[in-house]
Amino acid sequence: MPKRKPKKREQVIRRFADRLRELRILRGITQADLAAEAEVSVSYISELESGDTSPGIDLVARLAKGLGTTLSELLPDADPPDGLKDLQDRSRRMFDELLKTADREALLTLAPILSMLIESSGRRQ
Repeated sequence: MPKRKPKKREQVIRRFADRLRELRILRGITQADLAAEAEVSVSYISELESGDTSPGIDLVARLAKGLGTTLSELLPDADPPDGLKDLQDRSRRMFDELLKTADREALLTLAPILSMLIESSGRRQ
């Protein structure tokens, strides 16, 4: 029996999968909890997050509700996410502005966050 060719998924499905997983993790929700809220199986949530399948619009609405978000926040934009260079430039501009305007308290709050980000970034390289 010949093997099936892997299905080529549209980029929007991959972006939806990434966004679904990102929002679920950010909200501290397990796949099992989200599956219960959306009235689907845990394995189906896993398939959605891996981009192996795509949901119907009614399921997207239930997923958004289960995540405590809106449809528009869950559905990816038509354009792919910003590239690394764009994100670096935007972050640099925001950081420069913060350094110009922040008071001592804001900088004391920011210092440990930056330290954790630097440490985390070093471990991924």
